[in-house]
Amino acid sequence: VLSTLHTNDAPGAMTRLVEMGIEPFLIASSVIGVLAQRLVRVICPKCKEQYTPPRDAVGRLGIELDGDTKVTFYRGRGCDFCHQSGYKGRLGVYELMLVNDRVRDLVLQKSSAHLLREAAIDSGMKTLKDDAVAKILLGQTTLEECLRVIYAG
Repeated sequence: VLSTLHTNDAPGAMTRLVEMGIEPFLIASSVIGVLAQRLVRVICPKCKEQYTPPRDAVGRLGIELDGDTKVTFYRGRGCDFCHQSGYKGRLGVYELMLVNDRVRDLVLQKSSAHLLREAAIDSGMKTLKDDAVAKILLGQTTLEECLRVIYAG
């Protein structure tokens, strides 16, 4: 079954279903995974350039900048191809929460989305932020774009 729920992240979908009046035992026994997604703009390939973002912005996404690590950040300066926006197209940023026994137990206990999130991360879930950082480091999108989209909710 495919559906859309308005939540901030994948674990929030479980608590949203409970809020909608669905019994936790039904959720725990039938949901096998939840995919959260956001769309970020892609840096324009015609005007892509290296730059140094503000350190506080880098820190907000948890990107470590120490003396030994070389990280290159990119942005689009704006051109006719991208209508001076610096971006051309969109790209998905994803978070997939697989429902394992631990998550199932938390759903049955009507636990908070925060506890569900911790359990999912402990089980190996990569968060929206993790995927966004990967796409920043690949030069596909900007730090500012990910901050805008990931923390907008």
